[in-house]
Amino acid sequence: MLKERLLTALVAGSLLLAGLIFLNSLDVAILLGAVTLLAAFEWSSLVHPGMAVGLAYTALTAIVGVASLAVPLVVVVAAALVWWAWAAGEVFVFRDRASPLWQLTALKWLVGLLVLVPAWRGCLALKMQDPSHPGFLIWLLAMVWAADSVAYFAGRAFGRRKLAPLVSPGKTMEGALGGVAGAAVAGGAGAWWLGVLPLGIGGGALLGVAIAMLSIVGDLLESKAKRSALVKDSGRWLPGHGGVLDRIDALTAAAPLFVWTMRDLGVLR
Repeated sequence: MLKERLLTALVAGSLLLAGLIFLNSLDVAILLGAVTLLAAFEWSSLVHPGMAVGLAYTALTAIVGVASLAVPLVVVVAAALVWWAWAAGEVFVFRDRASPLWQLTALKWLVGLLVLVPAWRGCLALKMQDPSHPGFLIWLLAMVWAADSVAYFAGRAFGRRKLAPLVSPGKTMEGALGGVAGAAVAGGAGAWWLGVLPLGIGGGALLGVAIAMLSIVGDLLESKAKRSALVKDSGRWLPGHGGVLDRIDALTAAAPLFVWTMRDLGVLR
């Protein structure tokens, strides 16, 4: 399983990075949109399984995504941050059980849109900031991937205390701390590499810590949805990883915070 997981990550990650670097903004919008719509179909299966329902929800996600382009980015990101603040409570206050609001099916449909559309819009904005050198988008991905990868290996090596045993039995406190440390290194290195003077290496490391913590929220929130649907993975598209949603759940939570921070620093217009 580990070999399969690493091979899939290497191939998929390389193809994605190549696409982000060499494709123009429109092509990247389509590429990221395709990933988003696959994830939307998987989210639909967690709420109400069925091909017709899944296709209808995927179409709705596409419509909402395109419509979001007419809304100022700051509004889209702010709405996402409000949602993720509530989601953090869902994960850490109601750690191993669902809040009363989570019992509403209509809310689950809305949650899928709040999870997926702002992340797509934010990543696209980062690409469009400098289409030929999407360094800030790659920096975001590096922090998210570092948090996930280091958490995985730290958890395997040192994991003892469960983080949320009834939601995601495989995740441990030690793994989470390792992921935070990994993202902090990636955050500091990215700030230095891109010359983000308002942050500096220390500020970049702190940003990495915040990104890692939100990544955990995104991961655990999707785990809650899967537990509610009584499934292990959201799909089977990626050998060793499960579905597309399993692979991007952390990014969906981290992207709005990163985009908001870059706008606040004046890096992203």
